[in-house]
Amino acid sequence: MFEQTAFSKINCVVNNTVTPLIDKVLKDLAIPEVYIQQAKQISLLDRSTWFGLRSSTKLEEARAVFYRFYVPAAYETGTMRRIAEAADLYLPGRGSIYAKTIRMHRKTPLAFDMEKLETLAGSGDPGKDNYAVIYCIVQRGAASSLAATVLEMGLCVPLISFGHGMGLRDRLGLLRITIPVEKEVIYFIVPKIDAELLESVIIHKARLDLPGQGFLYKTYIRAAAVNLHVRRGKRHYAATMEQVIATLDDLRGSSDWRRLGASPAEKPEGETKEDLTCLSLIAEEGTLDVFGKTALDYGSGGATFIPLELRSHQHEGEHSPISHAREICDLVVATSIKEKILAGMQGAGFFEGETPGMLEISSAHSAVTYLRLKEGSQSAPGGRG
Repeated sequence: MFEQTAFSKINCVVNNTVTPLIDKVLKDLAIPEVYIQQAKQISLLDRSTWFGLRSSTKLEEARAVFYRFYVPAAYETGTMRRIAEAADLYLPGRGSIYAKTIRMHRKTPLAFDMEKLETLAGSGDPGKDNYAVIYCIVQRGAASSLAATVLEMGLCVPLISFGHGMGLRDRLGLLRITIPVEKEVIYFIVPKIDAELLESVIIHKARLDLPGQGFLYKTYIRAAAVNLHVRRGKRHYAATMEQVIATLDDLRGSSDWRRLGASPAEKPEGETKEDLTCLSLIAEEGTLDVFGKTALDYGSGGATFIPLELRSHQHEGEHSPISHAREICDLVVATSIKEKILAGMQGAGFFEGETPGMLEISSAHSAVTYLRLKEGSQSAPGGRG
């Protein structure tokens, strides 16, 4: 089993109309594997009615494409900059692009065209984490009200995708009919300084204090461009508020100036958070249920499976009998059981076969479920289904 310790995983979320520009850059860079996830971005639309005497606001949905791919860590900054410039992601409403460091377990290594990466992207220091991504998994139909709350706060543009869950529901026998299998996954990209505030809002709004309602985890990222176009409507000035905010972020060197809450208080001496790890499994569609059960047996709390499409920009046009349909699930577990789960997955044959699975290892900085809220840090977290 091959392990690479210096990969950067780049995530790019863009409006559906921007995808040809992203595809061209990925083709130019000859990225060997790109995983495509269908989603939608949510914003607020302001409308005037009754000859401008009254106004109303509603949620507006826009189709989006969520790209996931990998580059050697040294080419992270250059790759993100090239994509952001090609697709004008610095303009409000176009999309977001960010990266995090991962370690990868897979049968065969990724083969990069290093000459193209060096020429077109250039190498450099990845930089420091400046944003946080909060992933929230809720019951189908609950995402819109949660997204509306965050939009009204002006924090970010939520991204919503769909999947199916496994975990608590599978342990309840006949009672499992009370917890739907269909899930909505919401992604919130916010400045690190506002992450704890948003966590508390989500926990309250999504009722994560009740069993079977959902799961949340947070990780820190390096963002090159973030979509801040939370509100759409008639434009009254030469620049939008989102453009003004982005300019001030650039002038001040960070987004800390626009935090909504007070600076986080220092934690009492000796107080620590549970050490968490995120294990992301990617495998052929229809096979992850078996391996998800294996992970549950070895201590994972649960998982939500999301469909993906695999593309390669090194072998375009070549016919392959192997399906490109994939699924991904994130397992957020106590680091102390990480190796046990890895050994269990290997023993179950996850990394073997005609289309072997792939596993990413990255850090998770907090996680919340009903059991975690009830019992504190004594319970191992997981994406409860």
